[in-house]
Amino acid sequence: MDAVRNTLTQVWAVRQTVVFVVTPLAFLPLIFQYDSQEAKCAYALALMAVYWLTEALPLPVTALLPVVLFPLLGVMPVAAVCKNYIKDASMFGIGGLTFAIAIESSNLHKRIALRILLLMGSDPMWLMLGFMLPTWFMSMWVSNTSSTALMIPVVTAVLDQLKDTRFQSTPPSAEINANVISLLKEEESDKKIQPLKGHDDAVHLPKDGTGNAPTPMSLVASPARYKRICKGMSLCIAYAANIGGTGSLSGTSPNLIMQGQAQGLFQEYGLDSGVNFTSWIIFALPGSAICLFLTWMVLSCIFFGPRNCIKRSKSKVGETQIKNTIRQQYEKLGPVTFAEKVVMGHFLVLISLWVSRNPPETRGWGSLFPPGFVGDSAAAILVAVSLFVFPAERPQVFWWRKDDSVPRAVRSVMTWETLQKNYPWGVLLLLGGGYALASACEESGLSRWIGDQLTVFSSLSPWQLALVLSGIIAMATEVTSNTATASLLVPILGQLALNLGLNPLYLLFPCTIATSFAFMLPVATPPNTLVFSTGHLEVKDMVVAGFFVNILCVLVVNMAANTWGMAYFRFDVLPVEMRAAVNNSLRFTTGTSNESDLHSVTSRVLQPGI
Repeated sequence: MDAVRNTLTQVWAVRQTVVFVVTPLAFLPLIFQYDSQEAKCAYALALMAVYWLTEALPLPVTALLPVVLFPLLGVMPVAAVCKNYIKDASMFGIGGLTFAIAIESSNLHKRIALRILLLMGSDPMWLMLGFMLPTWFMSMWVSNTSSTALMIPVVTAVLDQLKDTRFQSTPPSAEINANVISLLKEEESDKKIQPLKGHDDAVHLPKDGTGNAPTPMSLVASPARYKRICKGMSLCIAYAANIGGTGSLSGTSPNLIMQGQAQGLFQEYGLDSGVNFTSWIIFALPGSAICLFLTWMVLSCIFFGPRNCIKRSKSKVGETQIKNTIRQQYEKLGPVTFAEKVVMGHFLVLISLWVSRNPPETRGWGSLFPPGFVGDSAAAILVAVSLFVFPAERPQVFWWRKDDSVPRAVRSVMTWETLQKNYPWGVLLLLGGGYALASACEESGLSRWIGDQLTVFSSLSPWQLALVLSGIIAMATEVTSNTATASLLVPILGQLALNLGLNPLYLLFPCTIATSFAFMLPVATPPNTLVFSTGHLEVKDMVVAGFFVNILCVLVVNMAANTWGMAYFRFDVLPVEMRAAVNNSLRFTTGTSNESDLHSVTSRVLQPGI
C-alpha cells in the first residue's frame, strides 16, 4: 500500500509532464480512424482544450500550438495561421490595455475609488456598495485582477477601523458609549463566537501618554456579525470586478475574442457584425449594472440579514472614524497630479472617439472614410501613441516656466519600459490562438460538423436554447479559463446558430458574457483567488453566494438579449446572405430538392419564435 501511495505521489508531482505526453497519444485514434480534415482539426482542438483545462502548459504557450499543429496536420498553411495572431481586435486590445496601464501608473483609478468611498456612510451595507461601484467601474478599463488588488488594502483598512469602533469593548477609563453597548447587545445574538481566521483577536485599545494601552475590563472576541461583514466585503469586490469586465468591449479578453470571431463569421457573407465599442456598451452595460445591483442585494441578504436589505441602520457609531480612515488613504495621494489630468483628458477623448465613430441612427466620424478603413482599434492606438508624447509633469519651458531654472526634460505619461514591464503579453497570444483555432475549425469544416450534431437542441425555443447554453457555460467556467472557454466555444456556437437559422449574435452575446460569471470557486478567476487569500473566506461561503449570483446574472443577460438587445441588433432577423447559406445547407443535409418541401423545412428552422 505504501508503495502504491509513493508511486501516486511521484506521478502527481510530475502530473503536468504526464498530461503533456499522454494527451497527444490518447487522441491519435481521431487521425487514424477518421482520415478527414475535420478529424485532424478535432485532434488539435482536443489537444489544446486539455492543455488549457489542465494548464499542462502556460495558457499563452498553448495558444501558440496552432502554428505547429495545423500546418503539420495539413489543415492550414502556416502563413494563414499566423495571420490570425494580429487582427483588428488584437490591435484594439493593445491600445486599450496600454491605456489601462497608464491609468494604473498615474494612480487615477485609486483616486476615483477612494473619492466614491468618501460619499458612503459607515453602514456596512452601504459601505459594500461603496466598494463595489468603483471596482465595477474600474474593471471596465483596467484588468479585473488589478481592480481587485487595488481595493483589497482599502477594504482591509476600513474593516480594521470598523472592528475598532463598532465591535470592541471599551476600557474602564474611557467614557462608555451607550450606543456601542446597545449595538453589541443587538448584534451578538450568536453566543458561540469563533476567532477570525487569519486575524488578531486582541482588542486595539487607545494608548495613554506613556504609549501603553490601559488595562481593559475584558477582552471580547470579534462578534459573529463582524465575521460575516468581512466575508461580504471580501466577496463583493471580486464579484464586482468580474461583473464590471462584461460592461465594455475592452473589459476582459472573452469580449475581444467574441468581437473578432463574430466579425470573421459575418465577413464570410460580406457583412459587418456590428459588434463595436458602442454597440457592446448598449447591450452589455445596462445588464452589467443590473447584475451589480442584484449581487449587492444578494450579498447583503446573505451576510447582513434580510432585514438590513430593506432598511438602513440608524447607528452612526464609528462613521467619523471610518471616513477619516478613507480620507487618510485619499490624502496620501496628494493633490491631483499633472499626469492624472493628462490621463483623464485622454480617457474622455478615447471614449468620445469610440462612441462617435458609428453611433446609432446617425452618421459618425467613421463615415468620413471608406467602409472598413477605420475601426475602434484606430482610435485606441491613436490615444495610446499620444500617451507616449504628453509629459507626465508640467514642462518648465517657454511660457510655462515659473522661474529662471534651467529647463529639463520630463518623461512622458507612458514609457516603453513601463509598458513592457506591465503589459500582459500573454493576452495577445491568447487572442491570436483563439482566432487561429476558430479559423481552422471553420476552414476544415469542424465547426459545421459540430454544429450539425448540436441541432438536437432545435426542439428548444431560441430563448430556451440561449438560456441553457449560457447556464452551462457559466458553470463550466468555474473550473476553466474564461478566455480558453470563449476561444473554444465561440466558433462552434456561431455555426450552431446558423444551422438553426438564428442570428449568430443571439447566442454569442449571452454565452460570451456568461464566461465571466465565475463566482463559486476560488480558482475560477484571479479576483476570486485574491479575495480568498485574505483569510476571511471559506470555500462554502463562495459556493453559496456564487450559486445565487450565477443564476441571477445568467437570467439578466438572457433578459437583455430578448429585450433591448433584440430591439437594437434585431436578433430575430437572420441576414438574407446567411439565410441563403442555411437554405443550401438544409437542401444538402435533408436531401430535399422540391422547393415546396424545402420551404416547409426552412420555415420550421428559420422561424423567429424569439
